[in-house]
Amino acid sequence: MERYRQLAAYLAPHIPGTKLQDLSALTLERVFNHLKDAGGRDRKAKAVRPLSAKTVRHIAGLVHVALETAIRWKLLKTNPVDGVQLPKVTKREAAVLDPAQLKAFLEASREHGIYAFLMVDAATGCRRGEILALTWPDIDFVARIMRVSKSLEQTKEGLRVKSTKTEKPREISLGKSAIEALREHRGQQAENRRLYGPDYRDDLNLVFATLEGDYLKPDSVTAKVCLLAKKAGMKGVSLHTLRHSHGSQLLSKGVPLRAVSKRLGHSSVYVTATVYAHALSKDEAAAGDAWDDAVSSKIS
Repeated sequence: MERYRQLAAYLAPHIPGTKLQDLSALTLERVFNHLKDAGGRDRKAKAVRPLSAKTVRHIAGLVHVALETAIRWKLLKTNPVDGVQLPKVTKREAAVLDPAQLKAFLEASREHGIYAFLMVDAATGCRRGEILALTWPDIDFVARIMRVSKSLEQTKEGLRVKSTKTEKPREISLGKSAIEALREHRGQQAENRRLYGPDYRDDLNLVFATLEGDYLKPDSVTAKVCLLAKKAGMKGVSLHTLRHSHGSQLLSKGVPLRAVSKRLGHSSVYVTATVYAHALSKDEAAAGDAWDDAVSSKIS
């Protein structure tokens, strides 16, 4: 809801008081183009800056949904957004760390106290909020399984726990390195429990928490990771880089697309195939040689 209000605020100076019947595709296309070129007000910089094509498309999507409601209520016959030519989003391939880079990044994180967090992130490809909402009962050390069923979200009203993006819980197998990192982390956390005594928040039982056992702020974790990456000479590396690297590395090792999709918590295999088209294209390039190796003895 906060995000919808932010998007709607960009429209406020341009179409106030406009009757639904006068809201044409031409009018909306001019507004969207203006937002892309002249942008909206940046409160932090106290200036007007252009909006990205992606943000403009999000605004158009919000308007489209609103006008679909108007159609359902018989206030409009057609949706003018359908006739708008929206700016194209330039797709940029997300950064991916190779195994050596990932190892160096994880080692650099030890002195910053977030090694276990980043190890779990890198080993599972989970979203930031999903990891921050984990509780110890979600970790099965014997079966080496992590259960993901919730996510921590930061809003203007504070922190709240919600369902995952797809609203579907999932189980993710953990490698030995992730299990070892979690065991070590649990031991360190036990010391914090002892030091804080009754002031420690045992009711939350969080895997990753503040020293007193409370929720970590998602934005603060992101800022800490970005600072770490910068100090490690890996500018531009983020939590999303670890997630993207996880998916790419699994596909490059021949893990089935459906398994990778389930692990990442995508809504469908199609989403995974679209996001990781670069990794799949590399597999396709090797497919010819693989077929040749499989049948060469039969046809030579």
